[in-house]
Amino acid sequence: MVDDHNRKLTQAVTTYNREAAAYNREVKRAVDKHNREVPAHNARVRSNRQRLNAESARLNRQRSTTRYVTVQTSAIALHTAYSRVDEQSELWNERGQELADLAEAETANSVQVANALLTETVADADEMGGHADHRRVVRVVEGPAQPMGGRAVRVNPRNPDAARHFCTSAREIIVELINMKATDAAVLLTKPNCERGPDGKGGRTTGKIGYLLDLNGAGYEALDDFMETNVNDVMNLFSRLNKGTHGAAGRLDIPTLRTIKHRVEDSIRFLSTLVRGVQPTTQDVG
Repeated sequence: MVDDHNRKLTQAVTTYNREAAAYNREVKRAVDKHNREVPAHNARVRSNRQRLNAESARLNRQRSTTRYVTVQTSAIALHTAYSRVDEQSELWNERGQELADLAEAETANSVQVANALLTETVADADEMGGHADHRRVVRVVEGPAQPMGGRAVRVNPRNPDAARHFCTSAREIIVELINMKATDAAVLLTKPNCERGPDGKGGRTTGKIGYLLDLNGAGYEALDDFMETNVNDVMNLFSRLNKGTHGAAGRLDIPTLRTIKHRVEDSIRFLSTLVRGVQPTTQDVG
C-alpha cells in the first residue's frame, strides 16, 4: 500500500511538473508576443499621431474651394469628433481603447484626403495617349484578404465615369458590412426607439453602429459619435466624387486617387474590426 501510494504521488508530481512547464512556456510565449507587439503598437500610434498633427496643420493653412468645401468641412467635423474620443479614451476598457487607436488613423486619413483634393492635380487625358494605360488604374478593395470576398473596384483617371462605379461599389461594401451583424430586426429589438430609415421599417446606419458598439462592449457616446461621423465623412467623399464624374473629379491624378483608395480601404477595415468584435447574444436576430 505504501509503494502504491508513493507511485501515485510520484505520478501526480510528474503530471503537475509537466503541466506547470507547459503553462510556463505558454506564459513566456504570451509575454514575448506582448513585448514584440507593444513597441510595434506604440510606433503605429506615434506615426498616426504625427501624421494627424501634420495633416491637420496643413489643412488649417489650406484655402477653401467651392468644389471641395463639403469634404473639408466633413474632415474638420471628424477631427472634432476624434478630439472627444482622445480626451475620454483613457477611461475606457481595452476594447474601447483599441477602437480609439484605430479612430486616430481614420481621422488622419480623412484630413489627408481633404488636403489632397484641395491641392489636386487633374490628370491630363491627352498626355496619357489614345489607349488605356493600365498602369494608371487604381484597384480598390481587392484580394482575398480583403472584406466581402475581395471585390475589385477600379478608378481610372482616363475614365470620368469610373468615379461613379467606384463610389457605388465601395458604398455597397460599407452598407453590407454594417448590415452583416446589425440586421434591422436585431437593431429594432434592442433599440425600438432608434431613428428609422426612410421606409420606416429598419434602423438607420447610425443606430446600427451604436448597436454594434454595444455588442463590442464599447458603447461609449464619444466613440458612437465618431463612428457615425466617420461613416458620414466617407459618404460625403463619395457624394463629392459622384458630382464630378463628368468633370475634373473623374480624372484626378494618381497620387490623389491612391490617397482616396487608402482612405476607403482603411475605413472598410475599421468597420470589419467592429463587426468581427461582435459578441453573440441571445438578442441577435437573423
